[in-house]
Amino acid sequence: MFTSVWKALVSGKSKSRLDVGGQTKKDYFDRVNYVRTVASMRNVLTAPKQLQANTRQEVTFRGLAFGATIRQAKRLLGRPEFRVHQELDVVGHEVLFYFSYVGSAKMTQCLHFLHGKFIMGQTIVKTPKPARGQAIVKSVLSKYNLLPETGNVSLEDSFPICDGANHRIEMHHVFDLTLTYITGDPEVLPMIAKVQPVEIPKGSYLRRAFQEQVLRHV
Repeated sequence: MFTSVWKALVSGKSKSRLDVGGQTKKDYFDRVNYVRTVASMRNVLTAPKQLQANTRQEVTFRGLAFGATIRQAKRLLGRPEFRVHQELDVVGHEVLFYFSYVGSAKMTQCLHFLHGKFIMGQTIVKTPKPARGQAIVKSVLSKYNLLPETGNVSLEDSFPICDGANHRIEMHHVFDLTLTYITGDPEVLPMIAKVQPVEIPKGSYLRRAFQEQVLRHV
């Protein structure tokens, strides 16, 4: 099972396409529990106090290195199912969404960019069966040479996975299984800022509306 699961997690351009069942893709992906607010992004990017490197392997997201551009991501992973780059809470935040299956479980992958640079990836597996969820986690640990040799050790205790640059992988499993890949670049967190709404003075709006009416008659 490891081999098939790992191929689904790290393979390049996916052949699976999303059937939204009558929904718009915007509505479908808006229901995905992905990081989207200033508070949640700052919380995820803030490293645990006791974080230590435990793997010599570079942490990447499906082979995509942190700091990569959106163009590089598309070249590696193919055309995304959906892209969000407007009406977000964080200045300069864009998200690419990819979709595939791990067996019968739905897997959504979210690639987060800040000012055009890759800073975070999320693999969200929708309510996987226990055996399937365990196989996914073991596959990730195996790649980074962290799979426990005995079955008495909790797989969760091997997380976060952290490389020498403090790039890390965190795992959370409540209903959905979520693996979050997070940059260790210390310059990213201070750049997280909230989008400020632009208020248009009422007088300016009325003047522009009048000008548009005049243009229609000249």
